[in-house]
Amino acid sequence: MRLSTAASLVAGATLAMSTGVAHAERPASKGFYAEAGMGATGHLGAARSWSAIGATVELRVGYDLFSWLSLGIAAVTASHEATVPPPPEGEYYQLYQGRADARLGFRVDSLAFFAEGGAGAAYISSNVLGKVMVLDPGERFTIAFAGGGGLEYQLQNRHYAVGLAGTYWMLPQFDALQGVEGRIFLRYTYGGSH
Repeated sequence: MRLSTAASLVAGATLAMSTGVAHAERPASKGFYAEAGMGATGHLGAARSWSAIGATVELRVGYDLFSWLSLGIAAVTASHEATVPPPPEGEYYQLYQGRADARLGFRVDSLAFFAEGGAGAAYISSNVLGKVMVLDPGERFTIAFAGGGGLEYQLQNRHYAVGLAGTYWMLPQFDALQGVEGRIFLRYTYGGSH
């Protein structure tokens, strides 16, 4: 009885160690990917006084060309309460950004570190910031630039990863409106392994 119990313990420990080794050596997935994230965005500089921190939702799709380089597009929306002098009061506006971007990174086992950046366009849903000279009369569109980085953890299923990222963005035509965004995300990659 004791021999079979000891053999079971040894077999269980061996299986657990081999599973841990396989997990550490498991490659990340590579190919087409989709990523969804959510977080918060705040403005920098003088515009910080005219907008409250707002919720952000971000979607990305693209392709991992190599284990260290991905190309894609990002669609980002944020909703902010305008804190301009009244009237109006309690007014909200949405800021939409669409960008082409690239991500460079490296991996240590299941953890990946990356830097990303891109350019595109942005649209603001209201002219409420025109009151404080952030927008010119009738202005709604601008070019957009963004850059940032983060980390990503590869889950046991090689297609899924979760991560944490931060982004700095600038909208030059909106009186050089700037902001920072923090988000958590889930990434799914459709292809095979690296």
